[in-house]
Amino acid sequence: MRPPLFGGMETHTCPLCALARTTADAAGLSWSSQHERDRTVTWICPTCTRAQLWLIEAGLPVTGDFTARELDQAA
Repeated sequence: MRPPLFGGMETHTCPLCALARTTADAAGLSWSSQHERDRTVTWICPTCTRAQLWLIEAGLPVTGDFTARELDQAA
């Protein structure tokens, strides 16, 4: 796999739940990307994207502080 042309690195698993991102996932639109200041691209799985949507909408960094499971239990 070639690195992206912009020189950054990409993650291949969701940083929140460790779900692997497959080739089929890369072709689809269900995963969301987060572009970091150091030019890395972090990919977040659909489940964690939905759980973290309020952070994404606010433009805040998505961290492992909350998982989709914890948010489901709190609801």
